Amino acid sequence: MKQVRLLLLRHGECEGGAILRGRVDVPLSDKGWRQMSAAVEAQATVCHGIYSSTSRRCAEFAKAFAAELHSSASVGRSLDAPAPLPLKVNLLEELQEIAFGDWDGCLLDDLYQRDGERMAAYWQNPWEVTPPNGEAMASFEARIDGAIEQILDKEFTLLAMDDEQAHGEFNANAPAANIWVVTHGGVIRHLMSRALGAVKTLGFYSQLALPVAAVVTINVLEDEQGKRYWRLDWPSGHCE
Repeated sequence: MKQVRLLLLRHGECEGGAILRGRVDVPLSDKGWRQMSAAVEAQATVCHGIYSSTSRRCAEFAKAFAAELHSSASVGRSLDAPAPLPLKVNLLEELQEIAFGDWDGCLLDDLYQRDGERMAAYWQNPWEVTPPNGEAMASFEARIDGAIEQILDKEFTLLAMDDEQAHGEFNANAPAANIWVVTHGGVIRHLMSRALGAVKTLGFYSQLALPVAAVVTINVLEDEQGKRYWRLDWPSGHCE
């Protein structure tokens, strides 16, 4: 049975203060960079691939992370060993946060003052209420499901090849891959609910604390018939 281990990394603290961040493209703060760096270091695992949302708060760190892994591999190799290939970051727009439409990028206090009733209704049932000019929750979840299936299809195909060049020397004889996915809170919450067979459960969005720079691990197993089984590994981790 083959296995893909998805290490879902939420972006760290961002610039901009207490705003609603969906598609608004804000950078990480200095603290956010430190949080994410500490989070990946704490995992201390071999990396076979990196995927990221195209949003700056995810993509910029993912590229720096890949460069650091390549630099570390180059320093540690013997003189007669071939130079390691750079690790490519696969940027996917489909991994972006839900689009909050007219609310995107607005201060939360201002939103509650001018559109408090609709805001409250949205948080109580985001499957029935959509932000003005925003993305419907059903469309968001379908988009995330499609992106993750795209990732899994690719990685399981590489595992089936049993090729050293597919995932590097560490994976030459093992049907498993560790894949980092740098993304957003809403994306991770949906994937957690899917792993637990609890999609469209409000608690994953309103009651589950998911800190910035949190790491959530989901193991996906694939049997010989191609059937996949999801398992949420808990706890994973985050760094203050």
